[in-house]
Amino acid sequence: MLYKSKLKGSFGRIYPISMVVIYILSMIEIYIRWNLNNSGYDLLLIPAVSMTIAGLFFVVMGFIQLFKYRLWVNVVLGLLFGIGCILAIFVFSYSFPFIKIIYIINALLIVLLIILTWPVFSGQERFEANARRLFKLASELITETSNGFTERPFSAGKIEVSKEDLEGFARFVNGKFISRSFNVESVIYLVFSMNRSVLTVNDPTEVSYISIDKEGNISVRISQQDYHQYKATFNFDQLCETMAAVFSRFLEYYKNGNENRIITELKTAR
Repeated sequence: MLYKSKLKGSFGRIYPISMVVIYILSMIEIYIRWNLNNSGYDLLLIPAVSMTIAGLFFVVMGFIQLFKYRLWVNVVLGLLFGIGCILAIFVFSYSFPFIKIIYIINALLIVLLIILTWPVFSGQERFEANARRLFKLASELITETSNGFTERPFSAGKIEVSKEDLEGFARFVNGKFISRSFNVESVIYLVFSMNRSVLTVNDPTEVSYISIDKEGNISVRISQQDYHQYKATFNFDQLCETMAAVFSRFLEYYKNGNENRIITELKTAR
């Protein structure tokens, strides 16, 4: 029996699905053009319509990701990939040297931009993947589907932890891309999100977070966007409570020198 995730699919899966669809459309278009040529038409065997659709797809996705993640590099790459798809139509169908030069420059710009911004891409991907794992861990034992989303932070009790251990734990989860840490007025915020890039967050209250003050009091806030990634309307207070339990457990692992257990538990989240 296949395991069914309680979370909706990630946004990134749109790309491979769309690429397969565009590939199929390209094959169909080439086949139609080939048959028309056999019927007396003079058409180039270039899937111009499919390539145009692919270009528009990259541009639209770039803007969608800009508004979703707030990362400017997404829209720039989307535009460059879109332009590249349109230029490819002319590069492989007409002998225009300047078009080929523009195409090569465009391709080099894409490669250069990916190389220069790879730490951002890699960091965003790892933060988002781990955020999904955190939400999966938090919902493992929840079955009650009542009392939906509420905006207020949830008070999740208290934990015994020294300032040094708390700050060390914050550095650890930040360095391992589990959550990004903020220290605001002696309160440690550990932020995470499946929707917004935490790399662009300036205020921890913009996304989901766990906060721990100097007395060890724990508060949890789960953003509306993250909560709606669940397929069911799980009991919100229970979800906040279990999320706090996940971080409290991780903190205990860290205090006891078992940091590897944190990574292992995240990797096994389904």
